Amino acid sequence: MSERLRFVIAGFFVGIAELLPGISGSTVAIAFNVYDKFILFLANLKLSNLTLNPKKLNEVFFLDLILPFFISMFLSVLLASNLILFLLSAHTEYFLYFIGALMCMVAFLIGFRIKKEFGESIKFNINFVSGLVFGIFLSKYTSSPIDPSSAFILFMGFVAFSFFLLPGISGSAILLSFGVYEIVIGSIGTINLSVLIPFALGCLISVLTMPKLLNQLIEKYRLQVMTFFTALILISGINILPIWDIL
Repeated sequence: MSERLRFVIAGFFVGIAELLPGISGSTVAIAFNVYDKFILFLANLKLSNLTLNPKKLNEVFFLDLILPFFISMFLSVLLASNLILFLLSAHTEYFLYFIGALMCMVAFLIGFRIKKEFGESIKFNINFVSGLVFGIFLSKYTSSPIDPSSAFILFMGFVAFSFFLLPGISGSAILLSFGVYEIVIGSIGTINLSVLIPFALGCLISVLTMPKLLNQLIEKYRLQVMTFFTALILISGINILPIWDIL
């Protein structure tokens, strides 16, 4: 398989992964061995690297690989969002069971990864308990606003893309935790620019500011960060299950 074709296929599956809470697009990118160049592309987004020389531009930003990656990712998001929106509206209960179970499963998988990487099991330490408490707080005190402000949507775009950069942590899971998943996915499916433009702007701000900071954060506090978000994703998945509406 050629490298360009690998980036095209990776972009397609990364886009689908980012639509499903619990599945990290960055993890998929790692599986296809495109994550390193993707992060390097983001890290190289500086004014000093811009040039009118196409050859030099391609050497710095890998445009022959990154552009097909983004185009494929965009198309898969556009196509799959309509399917997810249909499932969410027509088969709400089954879809929520699927998403809730998926998020719980991914939380356990991250826990196994932590044990494998750091040689210790998830414990009820301050990071795990903080994630549980924060997840409960979000479920109790956040809701999906019918008409969210542009500033709020911009902030969610910033947050979602920041977590997209972290392997093992899904940006969509964070959107679901904050109660805006359906709004964003629905806006993609219907091309609602009043939501998509501020969301995209938030993503852009994250692209320009977060890669280097996130890399430093993960290098210094990887165990603590992964433990916190394991608990957050777990409690969010449990809260999504429709069983609580019956009890």
